[in-house]
Amino acid sequence: MCKFLLCEAASILKIDFIVLEFMRIAMLLCAALFCMGFLSCGSNGKSGSSPQIIEPKLSSIQKEIFDESCNAPSCHGSGKKGSLSLVAGNSFAQLVGVRSTSDKKNIPPYLRVNPGSPDSSILLIKIVAPDTNQGEAMPKANDKLPQNSVDAIRQWILSGAPNN
Repeated sequence: MCKFLLCEAASILKIDFIVLEFMRIAMLLCAALFCMGFLSCGSNGKSGSSPQIIEPKLSSIQKEIFDESCNAPSCHGSGKKGSLSLVAGNSFAQLVGVRSTSDKKNIPPYLRVNPGSPDSSILLIKIVAPDTNQGEAMPKANDKLPQNSVDAIRQWILSGAPNN
């Protein structure tokens, strides 16, 4: 009888060990899948593999950056904060070669976009880190632009800020 009970206990323990091992593997798999899903989120919070590449062309910058981050009615859309409209069709004429109205640091004020010179273009300065005499950082919603957006704007200006 004792031998039977011992065999029965060993059998139950073996089954419990298999169940526990299966549960441990299942939990590890779930944790791995969660981490893969979490890490694949882009900077805009949408699920995806990596941040979207933005071509350094005005048309791409307009669609992917200005239309998404700058054109709220109270900003540079219909509100035209700082006398600047970044609505499609207006951006080039409003930016390239136009003196900034917010640059109180430099005399004469920097251009909003100085073709070929991103580091002396108020558009890029305000996105990256403006001096207190150059107005507020943009965008205002405490959401800094992702690095790929900043890089696209910098490269567009560096290439002469063409109307493409």
